[in-house]
Amino acid sequence: MADVKSTNSQDASQKPEADPFARAVVYRLRRDALFIVSNLNRGIHVENDTVKRQLVFVQSQLCTALLADPRLTERVKTVVLKFHAATISENLEDRRGARRRRPSTTLRAAA
Repeated sequence: MADVKSTNSQDASQKPEADPFARAVVYRLRRDALFIVSNLNRGIHVENDTVKRQLVFVQSQLCTALLADPRLTERVKTVVLKFHAATISENLEDRRGARRRRPSTTLRAAA
């Protein structure tokens, strides 16, 4: 029994990854888009709506580049497109909700 290795123990030569999500395409896509947008706006005040628009734009450009990459499988490309579509839907819902929460100018004028 002493000769049996545990399946949970790591080999001494294997090191854990610094970033456990490093191989996840969607995670890297979002991380890279956030990194680019944060560097784009470094040192200046930018409204949240502007940052959201920039993030969607940068993410769409990264998606376009990913789709053109012949090394990626169709499955990965489909996942990337679904993620980008979900991001756009979320932003649209947020914008529509934000418009409903904002008081209209006619209500402010009447008060």
